[in-house]
Amino acid sequence: MNSRLLTDFRLSGKAVIFTDVDDTMLPITQESSVEELRSFLSELRLLGVEVVPVTFKTFIEVEELMSKLNHNFPAYVIEGGCAIYALRGFLRWGTKQAIGNYEFLELCNPISIYEDLLTYIEGSPDCLGKALRLSKAEPENVSRALGIPTELIKLSQARLYSEVFITQHNPCRNFISSVIRNTSLKTIQTRRAVHILEVDKDRATRELLKQINVVGRETLVIGLGDNPADEGILRNSDVPVIISENRVEWFKKAYYLRSPGKPPDSWIKAVKQALSVVGLYF
Repeated sequence: MNSRLLTDFRLSGKAVIFTDVDDTMLPITQESSVEELRSFLSELRLLGVEVVPVTFKTFIEVEELMSKLNHNFPAYVIEGGCAIYALRGFLRWGTKQAIGNYEFLELCNPISIYEDLLTYIEGSPDCLGKALRLSKAEPENVSRALGIPTELIKLSQARLYSEVFITQHNPCRNFISSVIRNTSLKTIQTRRAVHILEVDKDRATRELLKQINVVGRETLVIGLGDNPADEGILRNSDVPVIISENRVEWFKKAYYLRSPGKPPDSWIKAVKQALSVVGLYF
């Protein structure tokens, strides 16, 4: 994405889409074809609509995703809200940290400062043998537990700011919550894992909203997610959309649009629907 496109968005961008990735934009296994998604992202850019992933993925996972899609996102959030990366000019900020064409802002301390606590959790009677610590586990074991290809697991293990315990064992999940409650950390629980980090997607999304570099106007915000961990994306969006067929209570919120089906088809359909509601897609 060149500086001309950033200037065009700053002056006349129509909307920004904050989206989760795993099981929202793409299947977590990334087993589906991305050709249609790649084409649609290009179409959105021509319409003045930019996509910003807000994901639990690591930096290297997002880099790999952009390579696969042949599409550079103007900004993205990694590890559940712990760091924001943006192409120079997309955000109004004064950060001096940069990697290549991307400036970045860290919202979390390195997870390594909590190593003693994480080791304590890992070896506790409630979790020992009942949970896999993502950054330390054998990739093949995590792959078997989650049904995700080993090569993708290896990319997800390069964590800088967060840790993930993969477990559905309730005593372990409850123990992690009780231990973390007395620290500066948070737990974000999903169906198969407990994420441990200092912030959440809500904090990162609000920071993005403050910093998007547009001139003298508000920009429509569309948010997409597939589970309660994405609440921070959805509550900060003008048009929130859930990509799920789940029928549990959280998914019944009346002000959330729903787009059942499997991504990326369901994601593309949902974005088209959201843009058509506000007259930006016909």
